[in-house]
Amino acid sequence: MKAEDLTNTGTDTNDEQEDLLAGIDFGKIWGIIQKSWFWLLLLPFLCLLGGYLFLRYTTPIYESASNLKLEIRQEATDLGLPTLNPSGESATNISGEIELIRSSIIYDEVIKQMDLSVSYYAYGRSRIKNEERYGGAPIKVTYEINNPLVYNIPFDITILNKDSFTLSYTIGGVDYSSTYTFGAPIKTAAFSFIINKTPSYQAERDNGAYYFTINSHDALSNYIGSNLRVEVVNPSANIIGVFFKDASIRKAQDIVNKIDTVYLEKTKELKNKANKQKIEFLDKQINSVEKELEAYESDLEKFVISNKSSDITKDLERYSEKLDELTKVKTELLTQISILNSLDESLTKKKDVSPIVSSLPLLSDTDISALITELNKISQDKAMLSKSYRETTYAIQSKDLQISTTRNSLISLIGQKKKVLNERLSILNNEIGTTENSFAALPSKSTDYNRIKRLRDLKEKYHLLMIDKKAELGIAEAGTKEDFVILSPASLPFMPISPNKWIVYASCLFAGIIFNLILIGTKYLLHDTISSQKELEHATVAPVLGVIPIYMKEKLENSRLLVYQNPKSSISEAFRSVRTNLDFMFQMQQKKRIITVTSTISGEGKTFVSLNLAGVIALSSAKVVLLDLDMRRPKVHLAFEEENYNGVSTLLIGKHSLTECIRKTPIENLDFIAAGPTPPNPSELILRPEFDNLLKELHQSYDVIVIDTPPIGLVTDGILVMRKADLPIYVLRADYSKRVFVKNINKLIKNNNFSKLAVVLNAFRNLNTYGYGYGYGYGYNEYYENDDEVNKGLDKLKGLLVKNK
Repeated sequence: MKAEDLTNTGTDTNDEQEDLLAGIDFGKIWGIIQKSWFWLLLLPFLCLLGGYLFLRYTTPIYESASNLKLEIRQEATDLGLPTLNPSGESATNISGEIELIRSSIIYDEVIKQMDLSVSYYAYGRSRIKNEERYGGAPIKVTYEINNPLVYNIPFDITILNKDSFTLSYTIGGVDYSSTYTFGAPIKTAAFSFIINKTPSYQAERDNGAYYFTINSHDALSNYIGSNLRVEVVNPSANIIGVFFKDASIRKAQDIVNKIDTVYLEKTKELKNKANKQKIEFLDKQINSVEKELEAYESDLEKFVISNKSSDITKDLERYSEKLDELTKVKTELLTQISILNSLDESLTKKKDVSPIVSSLPLLSDTDISALITELNKISQDKAMLSKSYRETTYAIQSKDLQISTTRNSLISLIGQKKKVLNERLSILNNEIGTTENSFAALPSKSTDYNRIKRLRDLKEKYHLLMIDKKAELGIAEAGTKEDFVILSPASLPFMPISPNKWIVYASCLFAGIIFNLILIGTKYLLHDTISSQKELEHATVAPVLGVIPIYMKEKLENSRLLVYQNPKSSISEAFRSVRTNLDFMFQMQQKKRIITVTSTISGEGKTFVSLNLAGVIALSSAKVVLLDLDMRRPKVHLAFEEENYNGVSTLLIGKHSLTECIRKTPIENLDFIAAGPTPPNPSELILRPEFDNLLKELHQSYDVIVIDTPPIGLVTDGILVMRKADLPIYVLRADYSKRVFVKNINKLIKNNNFSKLAVVLNAFRNLNTYGYGYGYGYGYNEYYENDDEVNKGLDKLKGLLVKNK
């Protein structure tokens, strides 16, 4: 892309931004803000007030927390088997410990060890903000429940004095209320209560309204589960956080500490349970081996006694040593095959394989040991999850699938291992047979002796091995410790986690600002009237002669000649400014002028502008005549409190002469001609040549002819007269005339070639100026006060303020 293209692109973007900003009328927005200042202040105030009330009547929630560091050990199991998947064990253990803490096992123990069965509350003002009295209630309830409907319903207590109270409650839709004495049994068909005062009771403080609830076990479990949060704080350091939130600071702290304690106890209990199962298996094996060992020792003793000798020749010793080695190997193979058969049978019948775990070192097969360890671990995880989940949940089914897959892998691996051992055993049997054939030639007594001795030695070694393992497990059980360290005990929170005061106030303030923006935007979008001179100049191609401010003193039924009655008012000054601007609209040599004043609809101030414009021109020593051509609803004569018995209508039909119809006004150089009686055909009268003759005749006596025409948005008379005018003036009323009226002006200029048409903005509201009030026969009455009256009102207000000081 060339540099010129980049420049053009940037220019186009700036033009689009300028067009967008130009489409926004900031003056209108400022006007809306000025008019709506009360609501713009009230809405944020109401939002902040709502935030204050929310904070005032919302119970704050506190959260206590503790941090636990898990001890993840990468080491062999107690039976000497290697660990599996050491790289993923940490994450698995952390997830499992979190599930254990959040399980019903912990919940049930916490509920059992803590006194949470009864909750005590004190009513707040108007019973809106109630407070739980954890550990400091003035009463204590001992109960027996006969009807489960009693659980989780409030029992209201009003302490009357140190001896009596009123108990009120509702069961099954029936209200009950009675007065009782402290310490006396309260027996009903649904429950039995004994309510006593506690040592913390103080009559001057605690006599009032309280209530308590008897919590069911399910309600307490749901309460702990819904407020407990357990999450990983630092995965790399194996640190998890236990968080509990409650309205009571002490209660939240106590529950977190109790959860940590119960978790410690349960961890020890689960570990010791596994050790006990292993010791029981070893005891059975030791007892069985001891019986066999006793039998072999008895046979050996009998052999020695019966033969009275145990001396063997060198050859016998050589064959004996070889047979010892082969028999030892065979025994090991048979032992391994036996263990494999036991494992195969247990796995096939889906029995627990943990009793056989102690014999696994004899297999010398790390693959089988690893799979057995994995199977045991998955089974333990499933047992732990079963405490918290149903059998149909995905977590349990996933564990079942893992168990089934691992068991099938074990069965397949055991089959392969048995095949290999049987082949080795077959080869070994052949070798032993050969050796025994050679040994058969030796004295049979020596052979019997060695055979018995070998079997006894084998059982003795196995017996010692089992005793060593039992001792190791006993030491492990005695030295069992928790798998976690409490890095930080439960904290005592002092700042609530909700509601956050600053967030609430900021949100309310933000909501108030949003409501204000919505209010301004809505008014801006719905505001379809002309409200400012800038807006008018932007919308029309016609020049703006001037702006007439609004005057609010009183409600007048008819227009008035205010430039004569109030020559020093801001309205008079505005009309003088319009008069000055008129000079720029005419050529210097043009002395005779026809000015028409019209509007779109009634109520825009057409008659008022024509009347006062004619007056202000007359005050400049020009001879002016005002014609009322609004023959349908004439109003000019009312401004001078004259009758409308003759006028333009009677002139045009020849009923009266011009001299008879011209009337004088308080201004010397200003005359007016009323509209006259309303004719049935005003438009046809204007089209007659008599109207043109009337204008020529008036030009002989007057410098300026000001014509008050009908609204062109209602009838066509105004356009007919405007064609004869030197300067058509179009009146728009601020905050009353629609924006579409401006489009009508532009169409009027374009279609009728009114190149000199000018616009006057009437009834403009300004903080520094005041307007006027008048009424129209078309139904609009709304002009109010005077500058002088406003100043007088301000002076009175200042006087009152001075007096108050």
